Amino acid sequence: MTVVIVEYAALPPRPWKNGRGVTRILFDDADATDAWTWRISIAEITGTQPYSAYPGVHRGQVALGPGAVDLVINGRNTVLAVDEVIEFDGEDEVTATPREAGFLDLNVMTLRDNWDSTVQVTGAPTLSAGPGGPTALIALDDSSTLDDRPLARLDAALLGPGTTCALRGRFVAARLRRN
Repeated sequence: MTVVIVEYAALPPRPWKNGRGVTRILFDDADATDAWTWRISIAEITGTQPYSAYPGVHRGQVALGPGAVDLVINGRNTVLAVDEVIEFDGEDEVTATPREAGFLDLNVMTLRDNWDSTVQVTGAPTLSAGPGGPTALIALDDSSTLDDRPLARLDAALLGPGTTCALRGRFVAARLRRN
């Protein structure tokens, strides 16, 4: 079984591409020049902030809270509540305004020419990564476990293709499948 676990508290913040916020990268396939075809990260949003543009990228986002976030996507207003998922294109013009201080969101970004991705919140007792790519699991509760290993909230695991694990608690599951 191939599983890589990262502790959220140990991840250093990195500036957004547009310099307007910070993110912590959980997993990606970046090379030495920081070029990637997929990336999973947790962003901190303080105040109203425009998102960075990522042409050719499919984006999935999960509101981690606290509270909801008001999104304006190409001029359309949307409220994303905690644990809700939204998908949009990297070319879309997006601005986010959190309703409470300390707001975080999970981002799953994949180059459309290389990957398909799905994002969901799950409380399933087991989960299997498909054969076509990795699956990331992000703990949403402090009492979560993966194969009896305790995970703090926002700790994450990357499952290699075909890997199955036992879960306790709620998780975001981000499944990647190569095109």
